[in-house]
Amino acid sequence: MSLGAVGGLLYYRLDERRRAALRDNLRQVLGPEATRADVERVVRKGFRLYGRYWAEAFRLEDLSGEEVQRRWSIQGREHLDDALAKGKGAIFATPHIGNWDAGATWLVTEGYQLTTIVERLKPVELFDRFVEYRRALGMEILPLDDGSESMRGVLRALRAGRLVALVCDRDLTGHGLRVDMFGAPAALPGGPASLALKTGAALLPCAVFQDPKAGHWTGFVRPPIRLEPTGDQRVDTLALTQRLATEFEHLIAAAPEQWHVLSRYWRDGAPGGDRAPRGRDARPGSLEPLAPAVPEDRPGPPGASADVAEDLAAEPPRLPGDVASAPAGQEGAAPAREAAP
Repeated sequence: MSLGAVGGLLYYRLDERRRAALRDNLRQVLGPEATRADVERVVRKGFRLYGRYWAEAFRLEDLSGEEVQRRWSIQGREHLDDALAKGKGAIFATPHIGNWDAGATWLVTEGYQLTTIVERLKPVELFDRFVEYRRALGMEILPLDDGSESMRGVLRALRAGRLVALVCDRDLTGHGLRVDMFGAPAALPGGPASLALKTGAALLPCAVFQDPKAGHWTGFVRPPIRLEPTGDQRVDTLALTQRLATEFEHLIAAAPEQWHVLSRYWRDGAPGGDRAPRGRDARPGSLEPLAPAVPEDRPGPPGASADVAEDLAAEPPRLPGDVASAPAGQEGAAPAREAAP
C-alpha cells in the first residue's frame, strides 16, 4: 500500500468530524438499501483514496509528458474535440472525484489550451506550489476570489475557443442553485450553465477516475448537455444546472468511494432518505445521456471552482455509453494491489 493510502487511513482514524461528514454524504449516495457496514466500508475506501490523491498530485510534477500519457486512458475524447472544432470553446464540468489534477496535466501534455479557476486554500505555501506547478505546465490559473476579473478571464478563454475546466459540485458562495441530487435538495453553482448559455460553449460533464493500479487514471467525457432555450436566462440556467446535477449523480454513483467531499453536502432531510437506488447495483451504464450546501473549510489541494457569477475493487467505473478500459473484475474478487505512483 502506498504512503498516500496509509496517510488517508490515518486521517480516517483521527478526524472524527470529516469521517462523519463523508459517512452522511455516502449514505445518501448509496441509498437506504446500504447497510451501516456497507457505508463504513466505502467511507474507509474514500479516505484511503483521498490520501492516494494527495500523493499522486505531488508526484505529477515529476512525470514527463510521455509518462503521463502512458499512465492515462480516456473515453469520450471525441466529445471534447467536436466541441472545440465549433470554435465556441468548451466547459469541462467535473465533481471532486478521482484525480482531477491528473486530468488537467494530461490535457496540457496533449496540447489543449486550458483555463481553470482555483479556490485559495491553506496553507498558502501549499496552494502557491500547486499554482506554480500548474502554470509551469501552461495552464491559465484564475483565483476564485478575484471575482469579476476571473469571470472576464473565463469569458475571454471561451470566446477564443479554449477549454475551461471547472470542479463544480460544491457551492462555495451560499448563492448556488437548488437542485435534486440523489433524491435530496442540494446546491450547485450556476456558473457552468450560465457560461454555456451566454457563450454557446459546450457543457461537457466529465470525471477522472483513479484506476485500480495507483498512478494510473481513466478520464470520461460525456456528451454535451443540450437544452432548448426558453429565452428566460434564469429558467434556462436552473434547468441546465439540474441536468448537470443528474450527470454528476451518474459519475459519483460509478465510484462513490472516489468522491472526495469531506464536508456535509446535504443539509435538508435525513441522509439515505427514500429515493431511487443509484449505487453500484444501479450503475448507470444502461441510462441514456440526458437531452445549497453551506461552504465549510476543507483540507485538500486547490480545486477549480465554477462559481465565477478496505481497497478499491478491481472493476473500473462504467458510465453510460462507455466501454471499460480494463477487464472487469468479478464482484468479491481480490482487489488489485496498489503500486506506488
